Amino acid sequence: MIKKVLHDLLRSGAGYEEDERHGAGLRALAWGAVALALMLAWWLWGRSGFFEAHLAPRHWEAAAVDYWAAMYQFASAFVLWFAVPLLLRRPLGLGDVRELGLGAGDVKLGVVLALAGVILVAIPGGFVAAGMSDMRVTYPLARSAFDTPSRAVAYELAYGLLYYVAWESFYRGFLQLGLARRLGNVSAILLQVTATTLMHLDKPAGEIWTAFFAGFIFGFLVLRLRSVWPLFLIHWALGVFTDVFCAWRAGLGVFG
Repeated sequence: MIKKVLHDLLRSGAGYEEDERHGAGLRALAWGAVALALMLAWWLWGRSGFFEAHLAPRHWEAAAVDYWAAMYQFASAFVLWFAVPLLLRRPLGLGDVRELGLGAGDVKLGVVLALAGVILVAIPGGFVAAGMSDMRVTYPLARSAFDTPSRAVAYELAYGLLYYVAWESFYRGFLQLGLARRLGNVSAILLQVTATTLMHLDKPAGEIWTAFFAGFIFGFLVLRLRSVWPLFLIHWALGVFTDVFCAWRAGLGVFG
């Protein structure tokens, strides 16, 4: 039964055969090139290190630079991975926002999976991650984020509503579903997994492998759900609980 479900999902790239007759290869190449450029732009100029080296005022204290560098990283991801693709989706022929997973999709199944993912994956996953020394060194990205409760809340909201919205919309939505109509679901999933794994190469080894396997799981789920939002909620929750448990174990800020 599982084999049949996966087979049907992988063959369900709507419009794939029709697009093949109308220059799908060129459109796929154009969107692939733009997507790669957006990923490179974020990697080179959108991360916290760039802010710290080139944009942070010299008179700022270290805690302020640390905090706002992370905020800059979240905001740049939102601009490059959400706002720009949203503006370019029509010129690049990416289709309607619902076809890109930005609609409601299967709401009932999405709610069930989101709740199950938060309870069974995000909470225990964050706790386990906090037990690893390399994860505690890495998270939270801004060590000063937990200096006060209000700062921690603002940080985690920005983490989700800017960074994780952009991540799931771009990689599982614009990239995977946008290419699936032209290349088919198998190729689109493989490209998405490759991209999301490579974007984790500066992370701890455990997180790299988690990104690799999660890329396949989330890739199949977005085909079934036709929406990135349940995946966004799971991913955001995992990020929040990882931050909280790591900050707690490390005795940062309010936990010190």
